[in-house]
Amino acid sequence: MSGSVPEYGVVVAQNVMIPMRDGVRLAADIYRPAHNGEPDSGPFPTILGRTSYDKTNPVMWIEPVANFFTPRGYVVVLQDLRGRSRSEGTGQYFHIVNPREGEDGYDTVEWIASQPWSSGKVGTVGSSHGGIVQTAMALHRPPHLTAMWADVSVVNPYDGTCREGGTMALHMFGAQFLHGHDAQEIRDDPVAQGVMMEAMEHLRDVVYKTPFKPGHTALAAVPNLEETFFNYYYRGEYDDFWSQDCLDFVKNFAKHADIPLTISSGWYDA
Repeated sequence: MSGSVPEYGVVVAQNVMIPMRDGVRLAADIYRPAHNGEPDSGPFPTILGRTSYDKTNPVMWIEPVANFFTPRGYVVVLQDLRGRSRSEGTGQYFHIVNPREGEDGYDTVEWIASQPWSSGKVGTVGSSHGGIVQTAMALHRPPHLTAMWADVSVVNPYDGTCREGGTMALHMFGAQFLHGHDAQEIRDDPVAQGVMMEAMEHLRDVVYKTPFKPGHTALAAVPNLEETFFNYYYRGEYDDFWSQDCLDFVKNFAKHADIPLTISSGWYDA
């Protein structure tokens, strides 16, 4: 059914709201193989990508994933994480510290498997945070998760990214701004957006104003991201924050779904 030669056209259903177990709905764009502008009934295997960087990003998601795999006989589902872009859950996004991440991934995989166009086989892809969310999901073992490709992602941010070597990695400060400038919390607040962009454009100067204090940076406009940053900043010891199941995957690896897995990275990744 699926192969290396494009055989189908593509039709897209945008912002399909997929319900999670707590009632929050996450927005997904669903790319389906088609003939003459009409979706093929399938069933097809599905490739799922879950992202905090906007599912409509052409470079990260549409060109390399949706536009490649859908014509070759796969349904592609691209989903905004809880509290990001078009998904519900404003204020529930805490960078990579999201307690419901594994459950959200599980619920999404099983929703896909229940659709009439699905063959019941779901594989996942994604880089960086898009890899982290795959592992969080795999520890919950959704029955229809079939394969994974976790690219350039970490399995324990305490000593793998956020506080590698003991002190906080400064790029984790900048990382909050990548999610802060388009945060749902300030979507309708142009003043706050302007303050955030100004800080991003002069981030070197902002960094030189250390030590950082709550309420003294532009991150204060998005309280959940500011809270996450100061946890990264202040918590030098491995404590109950770092040991959360949504952060330290290593201690839970025995729970990982027993499926084919590709892990890729690079010498110069953090």
